[in-house]
Amino acid sequence: MVWALRRLVEIEFSGPPSVAQLNRLHISDPDTADAAMLCRFLIPRPALATERARTYKTARTWAQWLHLAGLLEEGLRTSRGTITVATDGHPCRSMLERHIDDFLHHRGIAHDIEPAYPRHADLNTTGLRADWLLYDGTYVEALGMPDEPAYAAKVARKRELAQHTGIRLITLTAEDLTRLPEIFAFWLPAAEPTR
Repeated sequence: MVWALRRLVEIEFSGPPSVAQLNRLHISDPDTADAAMLCRFLIPRPALATERARTYKTARTWAQWLHLAGLLEEGLRTSRGTITVATDGHPCRSMLERHIDDFLHHRGIAHDIEPAYPRHADLNTTGLRADWLLYDGTYVEALGMPDEPAYAAKVARKRELAQHTGIRLITLTAEDLTRLPEIFAFWLPAAEPTR
């Protein structure tokens, strides 16, 4: 299992993958795609842990598997996620953020991290920040805990503030990770003409 995780990082990902990244192949070379699929068969899926493993608390979390494989050596596990550094050097507070940042980087979509939202007397008195700012002024948010009430309230304020100030805002959850090419189609660089 550890070998399969390490091998996937070598052939398909630029760093530790999130669980959601495993649902879809991100490579098109047939030989490499076959190897990536075989690795996926060996990789543990914490959500599929047997009842016995859960009963005896022997099932590992995804972060524990990544750590066991030596893929989170530079990462720091907190109660809210794993802090790592994306391929382009941007700090990320969760695997979700890293997945999105790596997608933006590898697809050539220019982005800056943690842009400040405009001040507003009611909606932004504390200096709210987004996760990314795209080159055309679009803000992007990775919603890691959308079901937590305080977090959801802060997201609602950001959405209202974006609407009030005319900012285009994209919000992403783990469920959106398989649709990133579709969501960011507008910002993807045009393919070079064939000669």
